[in-house]
Amino acid sequence: MMLALGAGAASLAVAPAAADEILASVNSTAYNGYARAKQADGTFKPETYAFGQGHYLSGQMHDPSIEGFPFLKLVQTLAPYLARQNYLPAPGPAQTDLIIVVHWGTTVPYNDATYGSAVDSLQKAQISDATAGATAEASPGQQSSELTGALMEIQAEKRQRDLANARNAALLGYQGDMNRYGDLARLAGFGSHYHDLVADVEEDRYFVILTAYDYRALSKEKKRKLLWITRVSIVVRGNRFDEQLGAMLAIAAPYFGHDLPGLVRQTVPEGKVKIGEPKVIGIAPEPHK
Repeated sequence: MMLALGAGAASLAVAPAAADEILASVNSTAYNGYARAKQADGTFKPETYAFGQGHYLSGQMHDPSIEGFPFLKLVQTLAPYLARQNYLPAPGPAQTDLIIVVHWGTTVPYNDATYGSAVDSLQKAQISDATAGATAEASPGQQSSELTGALMEIQAEKRQRDLANARNAALLGYQGDMNRYGDLARLAGFGSHYHDLVADVEEDRYFVILTAYDYRALSKEKKRKLLWITRVSIVVRGNRFDEQLGAMLAIAAPYFGHDLPGLVRQTVPEGKVKIGEPKVIGIAPEPHK
Protein backbone atom coordinates (compact mmCIF):
# COMPACT_ATOMS: atom_id res chain seq x y z
CA MET A 1 0.00 0.00 0.00
CA MET A 2 1.51 3.35 -1.04
CA LEU A 3 1.14 6.15 1.50
CA ALA A 4 1.37 9.59 -0.07
CA LEU A 5 1.65 12.55 2.28
CA GLY A 6 0.38 15.22 -0.08
CA ALA A 7 -0.64 16.22 -3.58
CA GLY A 8 -1.08 19.33 -5.69
CA ALA A 9 -4.21 21.39 -6.08
CA ALA A 10 -7.16 21.08 -8.44
CA SER A 11 -9.91 23.51 -9.43
CA LEU A 12 -13.60 22.89 -10.06
CA ALA A 13 -15.60 25.10 -12.38
CA VAL A 14 -19.30 24.82 -11.55
CA ALA A 15 -21.96 26.07 -13.93
CA PRO A 16 -25.55 26.93 -12.93
CA ALA A 17 -27.66 23.87 -12.13
CA ALA A 18 -29.93 22.49 -14.83
CA ALA A 19 -33.22 20.71 -14.36
CA ASP A 20 -32.07 17.44 -15.92
CA GLU A 21 -28.89 16.98 -13.86
CA ILE A 22 -28.11 13.69 -12.20
CA LEU A 23 -27.88 12.76 -8.54
CA ALA A 24 -24.81 11.87 -6.51
CA SER A 25 -25.30 9.60 -3.53
CA VAL A 26 -23.26 9.97 -0.33
CA ASN A 27 -23.10 7.70 2.69
CA SER A 28 -20.84 8.39 5.67
CA THR A 29 -20.37 6.40 8.86
CA ALA A 30 -18.18 6.99 11.92
CA TYR A 31 -16.77 4.13 13.99
CA ASN A 32 -15.13 3.53 17.38
CA GLY A 33 -16.47 6.75 18.89
CA TYR A 34 -14.88 9.01 16.30
CA ALA A 35 -16.19 12.61 16.24
CA ARG A 36 -14.72 15.85 14.90
CA ALA A 37 -13.47 18.13 17.66
CA LYS A 38 -14.09 21.85 17.21
CA GLN A 39 -11.92 24.87 17.95
CA ALA A 40 -12.98 28.03 19.79
CA ASP A 41 -14.04 29.68 16.53
CA GLY A 42 -16.36 26.79 15.68
CA THR A 43 -14.18 25.31 12.94
CA PHE A 44 -13.02 21.73 13.04
CA LYS A 45 -9.75 21.02 14.77
CA PRO A 46 -7.16 20.15 12.10
CA GLU A 47 -6.27 16.49 11.63
CA THR A 48 -3.35 15.33 9.54
CA TYR A 49 -3.37 12.43 7.13
CA ALA A 50 -1.44 10.34 4.65
CA PHE A 51 -3.10 8.68 1.67
CA GLY A 52 -3.17 4.93 1.22
CA GLN A 53 -3.83 3.45 -2.20
CA GLY A 54 -6.83 1.15 -2.04
CA HIS A 55 -8.43 -1.06 -4.68
CA TYR A 56 -9.63 -0.18 -8.15
CA LEU A 57 -12.72 -2.04 -9.38
CA SER A 58 -13.17 -2.12 -13.15
CA GLY A 59 -16.66 -2.11 -14.62
CA GLN A 60 -18.14 -4.41 -17.22
CA MET A 61 -17.68 -2.02 -20.15
CA HIS A 62 -14.65 -0.34 -21.73
CA ASP A 63 -14.42 3.15 -20.22
CA PRO A 64 -11.35 5.27 -21.04
CA SER A 65 -12.46 7.99 -18.62
CA ILE A 66 -11.56 5.80 -15.60
CA GLU A 67 -9.40 2.96 -16.92
CA GLY A 68 -5.82 3.74 -16.06
CA PHE A 69 -6.82 6.88 -14.13
CA PRO A 70 -3.70 7.51 -11.99
CA PHE A 71 -4.01 7.23 -8.24
CA LEU A 72 -1.89 10.36 -7.83
CA LYS A 73 -4.35 12.36 -9.93
CA LEU A 74 -7.18 10.98 -7.83
CA VAL A 75 -5.63 12.12 -4.54
CA GLN A 76 -4.47 15.37 -6.13
CA THR A 77 -8.12 16.14 -6.86
CA LEU A 78 -9.22 14.94 -3.44
CA ALA A 79 -6.72 16.88 -1.29
CA PRO A 80 -8.35 20.37 -1.60
CA TYR A 81 -11.75 18.99 -0.56
CA LEU A 82 -10.21 17.37 2.51
CA ALA A 83 -8.50 20.68 3.31
CA ARG A 84 -11.87 22.47 3.30
CA GLN A 85 -12.83 20.21 6.22
CA ASN A 86 -9.50 20.84 7.98
CA TYR A 87 -8.00 17.49 7.04
CA LEU A 88 -4.45 18.46 6.16
CA PRO A 89 -1.49 16.57 4.63
CA ALA A 90 0.90 15.37 7.33
CA PRO A 91 4.42 16.84 7.21
CA GLY A 92 5.84 13.45 8.21
CA PRO A 93 4.96 10.05 9.73
CA ALA A 94 5.41 11.27 13.33
CA GLN A 95 2.78 13.99 12.81
CA THR A 96 0.19 11.79 11.04
CA ASP A 97 -3.23 11.30 12.63
CA LEU A 98 -5.00 9.34 9.90
CA ILE A 99 -4.38 6.99 7.04
CA ILE A 100 -7.07 7.67 4.42
CA VAL A 101 -7.27 4.70 2.08
CA VAL A 102 -8.97 5.57 -1.20
CA HIS A 103 -10.87 3.00 -3.31
CA TRP A 104 -12.45 3.83 -6.65
CA GLY A 105 -14.00 2.25 -9.71
CA THR A 106 -17.24 1.21 -11.38
CA THR A 107 -19.87 -1.16 -10.05
CA VAL A 108 -20.85 -4.35 -11.87
CA PRO A 109 -24.65 -4.59 -11.66
CA TYR A 110 -26.81 -7.62 -12.35
CA ASN A 111 -27.25 -8.45 -16.04
CA ASP A 112 -31.01 -8.01 -16.50
CA ALA A 113 -30.81 -9.47 -20.01
CA THR A 114 -30.36 -12.89 -18.39
CA TYR A 115 -33.39 -12.28 -16.19
CA GLY A 116 -35.42 -11.20 -19.24
CA SER A 117 -34.49 -14.44 -21.01
CA ALA A 118 -35.69 -16.44 -18.00
CA VAL A 119 -39.00 -14.54 -18.02
CA ASP A 120 -39.45 -15.30 -21.72
CA SER A 121 -38.83 -19.00 -21.04
CA LEU A 122 -41.40 -18.96 -18.25
CA GLN A 123 -44.02 -17.29 -20.45
CA LYS A 124 -43.45 -19.83 -23.24
CA ALA A 125 -43.70 -22.70 -20.73
CA GLN A 126 -46.95 -21.29 -19.33
CA ILE A 127 -48.46 -21.01 -22.81
CA SER A 128 -47.25 -24.51 -23.67
CA ASP A 129 -48.64 -25.92 -20.43
CA ALA A 130 -52.02 -24.25 -20.97
CA THR A 131 -52.14 -25.55 -24.54
CA ALA A 132 -51.26 -29.06 -23.37
CA GLY A 133 -54.14 -29.05 -20.96
CA ALA A 134 -56.57 -28.30 -23.78
CA THR A 135 -55.10 -30.74 -26.33
CA ALA A 136 -55.79 -34.45 -26.12
CA GLU A 137 -52.60 -35.42 -27.99
CA ALA A 138 -50.31 -33.44 -25.67
CA SER A 139 -48.45 -34.90 -22.69
CA PRO A 140 -49.41 -32.85 -19.62
CA GLY A 141 -46.61 -34.39 -17.54
CA GLN A 142 -43.94 -33.33 -20.02
CA GLN A 143 -45.32 -29.80 -20.28
CA SER A 144 -45.56 -29.43 -16.49
CA SER A 145 -41.92 -30.44 -16.25
CA GLU A 146 -41.01 -27.62 -18.67
CA LEU A 147 -43.02 -25.17 -16.58
CA THR A 148 -41.34 -26.36 -13.38
CA GLY A 149 -37.92 -25.93 -15.01
CA ALA A 150 -38.78 -22.39 -16.12
CA LEU A 151 -39.97 -21.49 -12.61
CA MET A 152 -36.72 -22.84 -11.14
CA GLU A 153 -34.74 -20.77 -13.64
CA ILE A 154 -36.65 -17.64 -12.62
CA GLN A 155 -35.95 -18.33 -8.94
CA ALA A 156 -32.26 -18.88 -9.64
CA GLU A 157 -32.04 -15.61 -11.59
CA LYS A 158 -33.88 -13.77 -8.83
CA ARG A 159 -31.33 -15.04 -6.29
CA GLN A 160 -28.48 -13.87 -8.53
CA ARG A 161 -30.15 -10.49 -8.94
CA ASP A 162 -30.66 -10.14 -5.17
CA LEU A 163 -27.02 -11.10 -4.53
CA ALA A 164 -25.72 -8.56 -7.06
CA ASN A 165 -27.97 -5.84 -5.63
CA ALA A 166 -26.88 -6.64 -2.06
CA ARG A 167 -23.20 -6.54 -3.07
CA ASN A 168 -23.52 -3.14 -4.77
CA ALA A 169 -25.76 -1.76 -2.01
CA ALA A 170 -23.05 -2.58 0.53
CA LEU A 171 -20.31 -1.14 -1.69
CA LEU A 172 -22.16 2.14 -2.31
CA GLY A 173 -23.64 2.57 1.17
CA TYR A 174 -27.23 1.89 0.11
CA GLN A 175 -27.82 -1.12 2.35
CA GLY A 176 -29.22 0.71 5.38
CA ASP A 177 -31.72 2.77 3.38
CA MET A 178 -32.84 -0.20 1.29
CA ASN A 179 -33.54 -2.14 4.49
CA ARG A 180 -35.25 0.88 6.02
CA TYR A 181 -37.54 1.59 3.05
CA GLY A 182 -38.20 -2.00 2.02
CA ASP A 183 -40.91 -4.43 3.11
CA LEU A 184 -43.42 -2.73 5.44
CA ALA A 185 -42.14 0.77 4.66
CA ARG A 186 -43.19 0.31 1.03
CA LEU A 187 -46.74 -0.31 2.20
CA ALA A 188 -46.56 2.91 4.21
CA GLY A 189 -45.92 5.04 1.13
CA PHE A 190 -42.15 4.71 0.60
CA GLY A 191 -42.40 2.32 -2.34
CA SER A 192 -41.33 4.91 -4.90
CA HIS A 193 -38.20 5.83 -2.93
CA TYR A 194 -37.31 2.18 -2.45
CA HIS A 195 -37.60 1.53 -6.19
CA ASP A 196 -35.37 4.56 -6.86
CA LEU A 197 -32.72 3.00 -4.63
CA VAL A 198 -33.01 -0.36 -6.38
CA ALA A 199 -32.74 1.37 -9.77
CA ASP A 200 -29.53 3.05 -8.59
CA VAL A 201 -27.79 -0.17 -7.51
CA GLU A 202 -28.90 -1.90 -10.73
CA GLU A 203 -27.14 0.72 -12.87
CA ASP A 204 -23.42 1.03 -13.56
CA ARG A 205 -22.10 3.66 -11.13
CA TYR A 206 -18.78 5.40 -10.60
CA PHE A 207 -17.72 5.44 -6.96
CA VAL A 208 -15.01 6.76 -4.65
CA ILE A 209 -14.66 5.42 -1.10
CA LEU A 210 -12.55 7.05 1.62
CA THR A 211 -11.70 4.77 4.56
CA ALA A 212 -9.92 6.48 7.47
CA TYR A 213 -7.85 4.57 10.03
CA ASP A 214 -6.04 5.68 13.17
CA TYR A 215 -2.44 5.98 11.98
CA ARG A 216 -0.84 5.63 15.42
CA ALA A 217 -2.80 2.47 16.20
CA LEU A 218 -1.75 1.09 12.83
CA SER A 219 1.94 2.00 13.07
CA LYS A 220 2.57 1.36 16.77
CA GLU A 221 0.07 -1.34 17.75
CA LYS A 222 -0.29 -2.93 14.29
CA LYS A 223 -4.08 -2.63 14.66
CA ARG A 224 -6.48 -1.37 11.99
CA LYS A 225 -8.70 0.95 14.02
CA LEU A 226 -11.39 2.15 11.62
CA LEU A 227 -12.56 5.72 12.29
CA TRP A 228 -14.83 6.64 9.37
CA ILE A 229 -15.90 5.73 5.85
CA THR A 230 -17.42 8.10 3.30
CA ARG A 231 -18.78 6.77 -0.01
CA VAL A 232 -19.89 8.80 -3.03
CA SER A 233 -21.22 7.56 -6.36
CA ILE A 234 -22.93 8.70 -9.56
CA VAL A 235 -24.44 6.88 -12.51
CA VAL A 236 -22.09 6.08 -15.40
CA ARG A 237 -24.65 6.67 -18.15
CA GLY A 238 -24.10 10.11 -19.70
CA ASN A 239 -21.05 10.89 -17.57
CA ARG A 240 -17.29 10.60 -17.53
CA PHE A 241 -15.33 9.80 -14.38
CA ASP A 242 -12.51 12.22 -15.18
CA GLU A 243 -14.98 15.09 -15.67
CA GLN A 244 -17.29 14.39 -12.72
CA LEU A 245 -14.73 13.42 -10.08
CA GLY A 246 -14.40 16.95 -8.70
CA ALA A 247 -18.17 17.45 -8.53
CA MET A 248 -18.57 14.11 -6.73
CA LEU A 249 -15.96 15.07 -4.14
CA ALA A 250 -17.42 18.56 -3.69
CA ILE A 251 -20.75 17.00 -2.73
CA ALA A 252 -19.16 14.38 -0.46
CA ALA A 253 -16.69 16.72 1.30
CA PRO A 254 -19.05 18.20 3.95
CA TYR A 255 -19.73 14.66 5.17
CA PHE A 256 -16.11 13.50 5.52
CA GLY A 257 -15.70 12.07 9.01
CA HIS A 258 -19.37 12.44 9.95
CA ASP A 259 -21.97 9.87 10.89
CA LEU A 260 -25.05 10.29 8.70
CA PRO A 261 -28.42 8.77 9.65
CA GLY A 262 -29.00 7.67 6.05
CA LEU A 263 -28.13 8.13 2.41
CA VAL A 264 -27.83 11.66 0.95
CA ARG A 265 -28.81 12.02 -2.71
CA GLN A 266 -27.89 15.43 -4.13
CA THR A 267 -27.93 17.06 -7.56
CA VAL A 268 -24.56 17.14 -9.28
CA PRO A 269 -23.84 20.61 -10.71
CA GLU A 270 -22.47 20.77 -14.22
CA GLY A 271 -18.74 21.33 -14.18
CA LYS A 272 -15.34 20.00 -15.15
CA VAL A 273 -12.22 19.42 -13.11
CA LYS A 274 -8.88 20.81 -14.28
CA ILE A 275 -6.23 18.44 -13.01
CA GLY A 276 -2.60 19.51 -13.11
CA GLU A 277 0.50 17.40 -12.87
CA PRO A 278 0.60 15.34 -9.66
CA LYS A 279 3.17 16.35 -7.07
CA VAL A 280 4.10 14.12 -4.13
CA ILE A 281 5.30 16.01 -1.07
CA GLY A 282 6.53 12.86 0.65
CA ILE A 283 5.98 9.16 1.16
CA ALA A 284 5.19 7.72 4.56
CA PRO A 285 6.74 4.32 5.33
CA GLU A 286 4.31 1.43 5.09
CA PRO A 287 3.49 0.07 8.58
CA HIS A 288 4.64 -3.46 9.31
CA LYS A 289 1.80 -5.98 9.31
